[in-house]
Amino acid sequence: MRNLSNCFFLFFLIISLPVTSQFTKPIILTELSNTVNETSGLIFYKSELWTHNDSGNKASLYSIDTISGDVIRSVNIKNAKNRDWEDLCKDENYAYIGNFGNNSGMRDDLKIYKISLSELSDTNKKSVESEIINFTYNKNIYPPKFTKKHNTNFDCEAFIAFGDSLYLFSKNWENQKTYLYSLPKTPGTYTTNLCDSLDTEGLICSADYNLNTNTIALIGYIKGIPAPSILFILYDFDGDNFFSGKTIRYESELWGYQTEAIIFKDNCKLWFTNEKFFSHNQTLFSINICPDDNDISSAKKSPFAFHTDVSNDELRIKFECSTKKCRTKIEIFDINNSRIIKKKTSFNQGKKLEKLDVSHLLKGEYIIKITYKEYKITQRFTNYDNN
Repeated sequence: MRNLSNCFFLFFLIISLPVTSQFTKPIILTELSNTVNETSGLIFYKSELWTHNDSGNKASLYSIDTISGDVIRSVNIKNAKNRDWEDLCKDENYAYIGNFGNNSGMRDDLKIYKISLSELSDTNKKSVESEIINFTYNKNIYPPKFTKKHNTNFDCEAFIAFGDSLYLFSKNWENQKTYLYSLPKTPGTYTTNLCDSLDTEGLICSADYNLNTNTIALIGYIKGIPAPSILFILYDFDGDNFFSGKTIRYESELWGYQTEAIIFKDNCKLWFTNEKFFSHNQTLFSINICPDDNDISSAKKSPFAFHTDVSNDELRIKFECSTKKCRTKIEIFDINNSRIIKKKTSFNQGKKLEKLDVSHLLKGEYIIKITYKEYKITQRFTNYDNN
């Protein structure tokens, strides 16, 4: 078993992680066949939309008619078992199936199945063989057991193919964050380590990467019944430091939907599905993240912006307000999400410099959250303890 130690935190004076909450309305494309009522992953390849079902169903992928929602054909993965398939992703030559759902936090047989896209697209084939990537979490951070289901930070339902690796985004039932892990694409047995984390304030259930725009989409929902679906757009990051760039957090008008699969249909349009849950039937949706033009940047506009830096025991926050008046709430949290500082401030249109005394903060990493109406922006910073 290989231990992957290439994941580590990089701390700079400022690590910027803005998260802007916005509301968005998806469009229904079609209701899906009952054959895929637990749709839980999506890929699009050679004009075919593929999905699979969740845990305990057949070890098969299904090609979907995007107009009628019917299943066109299915392909069985001969040497695979659907214990808890949770997501699909692909690169130029292969599709990957994530058999890593872990609601109980007790699984020791986590796998990713790797299959040839050329074989999958062959309409004469009804079954294909897969190569297998086995993995486990580092036992130094992976608890031996959990007290109850849905009480773990080691569930996982989302991943992407990026470069020569696969990157997993966890579904943290306990702390409502997502942890980032990486694995090689090469079949084998591995131990994966924690790379980074993002405070999503919700449960992440699927991911996709757009090579053209170097953008990642994450989808899921807020914990609770009913609760809104959430969508994240990650952009302006360098390399595989996905959380070091900028992030938009959308809350959908869909309440009580288990949105568990997402893909980029093009640079501006996302397709996603929900599985059948209570009165909500399995459905294919579309959403446009470029509402004003054909550039994703149009979805990234906020009525205010800020920049921070730390020096001489002061956290200096430079605000810029584009509306008549901005009333904001400033909060600072430690890495355990305990609030240390809370302050309200208001300022007129234009620029303002706010200074906070952080001389009492110990050396380490902190998170600042700024709230303005429905918008929330989060940024990470490091205090170097000048004392």
